[in-house]
Amino acid sequence: MKNMKQARQQGFTLIELMIVIAIVGILSAVALPAYQDYTVRAKLSEVLAAAGSAKTSYSEYVSATGTFPTSAAEAGIRATSAMVSGVAADATGFSLTVSAVAGSGTGDSDIDGKVFNWIATKSGTDITEWTCSTTVAESAWGKIPSNCRVTGTAITEG
Repeated sequence: MKNMKQARQQGFTLIELMIVIAIVGILSAVALPAYQDYTVRAKLSEVLAAAGSAKTSYSEYVSATGTFPTSAAEAGIRATSAMVSGVAADATGFSLTVSAVAGSGTGDSDIDGKVFNWIATKSGTDITEWTCSTTVAESAWGKIPSNCRVTGTAITEG
């Protein structure tokens, strides 16, 4: 009798390789949209940070003067972020426009160029609360903070 040794197969077979490729494809099909939403939300956090600064400037103006500003410049509000392309304010509150310039916006056409408004709820000359609204379409509200999911129109200067 011949002494026959069976060679043990090493490495991947073609079928195993195809299964691995299919699994990686499915995982990336799920992960890529989630990552894109994550990056949009991360960039919007920069807009919200600019809004925090604008709220402070607006509130300080009201506290110091006892009146409400008629413009962003009067309130000392500036676009302090690459994500913000426009600022407006009036006696009701202020708005920030998300940059729509390629390379400086969120990269999402549902968000870029849209306006986020913060309306002041007042009691006399005291601001008691801020309410956020936006011009972002309802179909894209999943990408924006939940407290801003209210339809609004842009505040204009003067």
